Amino acid sequence: MGELTKLISAWEAYTQKNPGLSATEFCMHFLATESNQQLFSGLAPLDLDTVFAKLIGRLASMQTAYAKMALQELPGFELEWFYFLNTIYQLKEVKKTQVIQYNFTEQTTGIDILNKLKKQGYITERTDPDDKRAKLVSITKAGEKILARVYPLLYKPNLLMYHNIDPKDKQVVVNILKETENKHQELFSNARNKSIDDMLTEALGEEKLAQLAQEQQERMARFTAAKQRNTQHNNNK
Repeated sequence: MGELTKLISAWEAYTQKNPGLSATEFCMHFLATESNQQLFSGLAPLDLDTVFAKLIGRLASMQTAYAKMALQELPGFELEWFYFLNTIYQLKEVKKTQVIQYNFTEQTTGIDILNKLKKQGYITERTDPDDKRAKLVSITKAGEKILARVYPLLYKPNLLMYHNIDPKDKQVVVNILKETENKHQELFSNARNKSIDDMLTEALGEEKLAQLAQEQQERMARFTAAKQRNTQHNNNK
């Protein structure tokens, strides 16, 4: 099928299902569909949320891998130390539990990181005068000094991954994701003793959640069938 014929066929199929929509909306739909299929070996993706999550997840993993490469210039300094130190630096004097929650870390792991930072002399702690059971932590001069060394190192992965993206596109993504970050920072902080299903039910409601689960099952079935047909086609070549 020629490229023009393919485009016309896609337009006709799209307008039959979505009468009255504009050419701009069709173009956005067509480009998204074509690019998404490339991520799934020519198969239609399960849903747009899956594509979105896959890209964000892989980019985050790449960012972490590059960051660890950059930190090889500071032997013994761990990437998690930077996240905790930077949080304390930005929030000033802050409760240990707040630092741990802010970085989405399990309590025992977070306490271990904070203890290591204290042992290195990067942070200091004192009893919270308003809550004798809690500890407040703050950054030391040594902590500020090591942060000043780490910042330019961790800027290198940013340049490598994102410098060539148009600034306007980056700003659009920032505007979209910033609200999501703020929302889930609060949501996660209040998620103690809750399961992911509890949180989904609170956010979407049982009826909506059941509808989405059914739609997901149908997409899974179509995806599996398409994958099987694709495999059979390749085996018959």
